[in-house]
Amino acid sequence: MIPLVPILLAGSGIALAAKAGVHKRVAKVFKKVDEKYQQFFEKNIDSQFVSQERNQQLQEFIHNDKQEEANINRNLGISIVNTTTAIIGSFFYPPLLILTAIGVLYTTYPIVKQSIITAVYEKRIAYLSHVGVASVLFGLLGGFYIISSAMMLVVLLALKIAARTKNYSQNMLMSTFAVQPPSTVWISVDNVETEIAFSALQIGDVLVLNAGQTVPIDGHVVDGNALIDQHILTGESQPVEKSNKDKVFANTLILSGKIYVAVDQTGSETIAMQISQILANTSDSHLDHQARSEKIADSLALPVLAASGLAWMTVGTTGAVTILNSGLGSTMMFSGPLSMLSFLNIASHNGILVKDGRSLELLHTIDTVIFDKTGTLTIEQPEVSEIHHYHDWTKQQVLYFAAIAEYRQTHPIAKAILTASAQYDIELAAPDESHYQIGFGIHVRYQQQDIKVGSLRFMRSANIEIPKQVEAQHQKAIEWGNSFVAVAVGNTLIGTIELQVQLRPETEELIKQLHQRKLKLYILSGDHYHPTQHLAQRLEMDGFFAEVLPEGKADIVKQLQDEGRKVCFVGDGINDAIALKQADISVSLRGATTVATDSAQIIILSQSLIQLDQLFNIAESFHDNLSRTLKLSYIPGSIVISGAFLFHFGMLAALLLYSAGLTATISHALSPMLKLPKEAN
Repeated sequence: MIPLVPILLAGSGIALAAKAGVHKRVAKVFKKVDEKYQQFFEKNIDSQFVSQERNQQLQEFIHNDKQEEANINRNLGISIVNTTTAIIGSFFYPPLLILTAIGVLYTTYPIVKQSIITAVYEKRIAYLSHVGVASVLFGLLGGFYIISSAMMLVVLLALKIAARTKNYSQNMLMSTFAVQPPSTVWISVDNVETEIAFSALQIGDVLVLNAGQTVPIDGHVVDGNALIDQHILTGESQPVEKSNKDKVFANTLILSGKIYVAVDQTGSETIAMQISQILANTSDSHLDHQARSEKIADSLALPVLAASGLAWMTVGTTGAVTILNSGLGSTMMFSGPLSMLSFLNIASHNGILVKDGRSLELLHTIDTVIFDKTGTLTIEQPEVSEIHHYHDWTKQQVLYFAAIAEYRQTHPIAKAILTASAQYDIELAAPDESHYQIGFGIHVRYQQQDIKVGSLRFMRSANIEIPKQVEAQHQKAIEWGNSFVAVAVGNTLIGTIELQVQLRPETEELIKQLHQRKLKLYILSGDHYHPTQHLAQRLEMDGFFAEVLPEGKADIVKQLQDEGRKVCFVGDGINDAIALKQADISVSLRGATTVATDSAQIIILSQSLIQLDQLFNIAESFHDNLSRTLKLSYIPGSIVISGAFLFHFGMLAALLLYSAGLTATISHALSPMLKLPKEAN
């Protein structure tokens, strides 16, 4: 381990050396020492604030700008040196007090600057900036060098804790928003496929796209057929068939087939990147929230300053400095963030990453929860909901032939059919021959029988007659957002299979728990009206919004906010990103799109929605702990202030009461961490 004192001494001299304009070679040495110093701080001090689980989660999801904390770390080193020279100077060698005064003034300067900015632009008085600085400066004027340097150390420690709990920078949002385009693409020129650089692609070029590829542009199909999953962008629960003249969008996935797409928009002009631009321009209203402990402390700044000024005129400088060091307000600046850190670590231990600590505090105010439908309340894997059988065929036979055709296939529809066949105890065998045909279907041969499974379009292409009742069933299935799979043996349509989206196993239990909390619950989806309505009725939601465009989702969130609601939005796709950013609290699931996890303040790491209820439990416990902690913070400071006027309390009494109060509030703030298993702390 690097020795503490040399590192702190070296770190404390870095900023001073830079100001003095030292030689470049010397500055280079100081830079290396600074790196060692910051590494020491991060390893031995910062790690004490954050549990191992939370640290690992932050590294995975957060792009953190550490410059602010690095500056605080340096000034903490300087303050430790200042306090040391103040003690030595006061008792053994007075000339050292000159260095103490210079060091204290140096570390005070950025706080004075921030104090002025806060007062001018935010029209508020910050407790740490005003009372802390006043305490330091009055201490120097009164000759209380040890008190001044120690108080500056306290102020910097409070700033350090606050920096640990503030929101982490999301400066990588734009660069990670969209799926990165390929370096090269294939285009069709005079019926010849040619490979070119993606950057050379122009409007009107015909792009060749195959199954498994992500569409890199917005365009329209000019030839071919494909099945495309576009729920990540539009919210539609089922894959969509695309053929001639149909629009396709960037960031959607081709599940099967091959299409030729004329390029309409590329780069920043695509729908996906337009969402990104809207997202970048959406204000972070939830980041304007000031922590409750900070707000209360700031409200005490003027009364403490006024009391100190009155004491200066009535009981002298000692009384004035004593009141400034009473701790009324400053203990809150410690205990509030530490209470928050305790519960952030508890959340992480339970598989919930709360990126912005202030959102944990805001959760207590939430009265409305809005869920995205597809991918959040439901999972991508569909399930068989209905089997229609025609002529003399049975449901089991329809499912049997469909399962043989899909045997060993891995796409979602095949998995649903094979799962259903297992539930019917159907024994399967591999087909003798099988191959896909353009038109969204599979044609297999098994024991001298031709079996076709796929869309109605696929059946028509094979000249199989489609009865009117099947057309009606197909139309109804589309209205309800269900997939519709036809099954034919020989040239006869023997049945059809409907597949619906599957609820997450924990969804119904979660909704019951949230209703017990008296929360209003809504579904907000880009999916069609009927399936959204059906799910809302099934879950007994308070309301739903269907067929909503991405920017429209944010408008609905804002509409509810304008009605006085405090909204939590839970989503997982690109189409949810704007609403996630607009909401007071935003929650996403691990495994969601990068833009969703970047936009969300809270990420449920286990991908189980049931943890949302646990999150509200943690938020309630945090609210209760913080309330009790803040009440404790008033007691010692109030005694010191009244004692300074009535009993002429001096610095010794102030320090003793301040220390006792600080110990009590910090102990209470950290007490929830003691309940965690030892390895989690």
